[in-house]
Amino acid sequence: MSDEEKQPQVSKTPKEEPQDQQNNKVVDDARSRALAEALQSSFKIVRIFMVILGVAFMCSGITKVNENEQALLLRFGVYQDPPLKPGLHFAWPYPIDEIVKIEVEEQRTIESNVGWVTAEGEEPQDSFSFTPDYDGYALTGDGNTIHIKASMTYSLPETAIDDYEFKFKGVSEFIRSALDNAVYHAAASHSALDAITIPDKIKEAISYKVREVIKANELDITLSTVTIEAVVPVGVKPAYDAFSAADAAKVKRIRDAEGEAKSTIAIAEGQAKVIQSNGKTESNRLLTSVEAEAKSFNNQRPFYESNPDLFRHRLVTETMQRVLTNAVDVFYLSGRQPRIWLNRTPAKKKLNEGEAP
Repeated sequence: MSDEEKQPQVSKTPKEEPQDQQNNKVVDDARSRALAEALQSSFKIVRIFMVILGVAFMCSGITKVNENEQALLLRFGVYQDPPLKPGLHFAWPYPIDEIVKIEVEEQRTIESNVGWVTAEGEEPQDSFSFTPDYDGYALTGDGNTIHIKASMTYSLPETAIDDYEFKFKGVSEFIRSALDNAVYHAAASHSALDAITIPDKIKEAISYKVREVIKANELDITLSTVTIEAVVPVGVKPAYDAFSAADAAKVKRIRDAEGEAKSTIAIAEGQAKVIQSNGKTESNRLLTSVEAEAKSFNNQRPFYESNPDLFRHRLVTETMQRVLTNAVDVFYLSGRQPRIWLNRTPAKKKLNEGEAP
């Protein structure tokens, strides 16, 4: 045993026991107050947190519907009529309520590749023959085969969105089936060459056939656009490319010949117009000259008739004046002297001093 254990314990006096009890009571009261204050603070925090959760829970049910949207309210998965208009709407959070937004002017796309891909979804393959239940192709009106696929866009009016979204689940598959049938029908109604070279004719035929189906079934659907892509089978593509190149060369030569012909005709027409213009100008000049001479003749005729010799001398004199206007030297012969001395050698120029001869 240790020395402390060997020492005898000192017993407390009766006066000290009430004092210890009082001290213990004070400590217990302090602990109780501290615990109460801690619990009170915790309850305040919990209450604030619960209020925040409640506000967040209520605000989570507020949904805004934009102008170009329409919303449908589902309560426990069941559609609630009428559709929600643009604006703010309140709904209980999921799973009680659910608001489904739908684009009013949304363009939906449907594709038909029954005449394009194989049964395994692969692109057209090069093969010597077609397997009807495997290869994707379409028969044309002239007995040939082509690969063709089509894409169509359509939209649902605002009044029909809820019907097609919830009551008529198979609208997309129905339209795809109508598009598949229209592709086969359009291909069978045209030749393979038309389908490849004039795709607009095939597009119009497909669009017309799909609209017939929509009208016959009284579907409130607006068809927007139809696009197609048609190609020849892979095995015959080299031959078709050669044909296309020859056809393009033929068209180019025809256009070049037509252009050259138009150019030649234009040049010839221009030359003809120049000749015609020159001829007309010369004709007008000659006509004017003849008219002037005729007028002059008519004016001089009375003088000639009155005195022919005088008119003849005057005419000779006028002619000589006109002829000799630019003459260098003029010599007049008198009637008395039969000879005349002519010196046509020009006089030499006198040189100044210092100039070379």
